[in-house]
Amino acid sequence: MRFDWTDLQVFLQVCDAGSMTAAAQRCHLTLAAVSARIRALEEANELVLLHRQARGVTPTLAGEILARHARLVFEQVQRLERDLLLARGAPVQPLVVLANSSALARPLAPALADCAGDGRTVVVRESASEATVQALRSGAAEVGIVSDAVDTRGLLARELGPDPLVLVVATGHALAACESVPFAAVLGQPWVAWGEQSALSAHLQLRAAALGARLPARFTYPQAAGVLQLVARGAGVTVLPQAVVDLHAGAAVACVRLEERWAQRRLLVCHREGGPALRAQVADALLRAWRLVAPPAGVQLPPV
Repeated sequence: MRFDWTDLQVFLQVCDAGSMTAAAQRCHLTLAAVSARIRALEEANELVLLHRQARGVTPTLAGEILARHARLVFEQVQRLERDLLLARGAPVQPLVVLANSSALARPLAPALADCAGDGRTVVVRESASEATVQALRSGAAEVGIVSDAVDTRGLLARELGPDPLVLVVATGHALAACESVPFAAVLGQPWVAWGEQSALSAHLQLRAAALGARLPARFTYPQAAGVLQLVARGAGVTVLPQAVVDLHAGAAVACVRLEERWAQRRLLVCHREGGPALRAQVADALLRAWRLVAPPAGVQLPPV
């Protein structure tokens, strides 16, 4: 498959606007030019990307997949541009810390602030665990927080602690009284997603796809607190790390254990051995900061 940058940009504008006419205005192109680019994109990939209706257009399943990946590609290009700009004026390379959605919900900023003494720039980014491990091995990042479900061979990995994923429902929901449920039980429920492009959302979509299903979001909200408020009001269900729910204890929701092994995950802090001293300092600081967040009752954290 071959993709043209401009075609992808035009396609995203069509998806965002819901209309080829509005997208043409945004892109400063004629309607015919926009239509031709979308048609060429569909023909080149032998896929129908848009549902065309009298009142506008909406992406098909293939269109949603293309849009999601196109946004990630453009976001990565923007990161590349930012890193190159930093490299142009910086005497040393920034130290990049990658973490998944759950880790970023923890109060880790004080730990990073304590490591800024040598004047080196520290950049924190959200990343799925699989992508984080690849970035660490390639040298694109220095420190990462990942799930123990990924292969960390070749990296120095130390356990932070348990980070189970749980089904979150309103207290009056039919599943609230269950002790545990399989992930398949979630697939028929209205879904509330935490972040449109979050690492956790991508992970759950992959788990649903493995079961031959999708998780079409009824609501997508960027902050966990908003997701919990929507769930508490009966707008749908979601899956979140137990620790994230605990940080918002005032929400009127119930947590139900997921039966799958992948949901009973633990988090690791990883980095390559050797290298700059700041790399190990950041990892040590993250380990200490993790222990400032009280674990669930009965859970023993590993020693630092």
